[in-house]
Amino acid sequence: MKSEKPIDARGLICPEPLMLLKKAVREADDGDEVSILSDDPVSLRDIPAFCKFMNHELVSVPDDAHPFLFVVRK
Repeated sequence: MKSEKPIDARGLICPEPLMLLKKAVREADDGDEVSILSDDPVSLRDIPAFCKFMNHELVSVPDDAHPFLFVVRK
């Protein structure tokens, strides 16, 4: 289910971005990447914690070039 376009969770607040990510990762195959756009500051804590707990790879976190983009590999 390689994610072609990101989940756009901008404007949503905790726990909605994480719930959308969980659903997408659950539907993905091992090795697939899921990207999510989230401007909720709590996502900076929640998404890395989710990846660590579920043993998924956090490929990228927001930076200057992509201020709201997280990429997770299942």
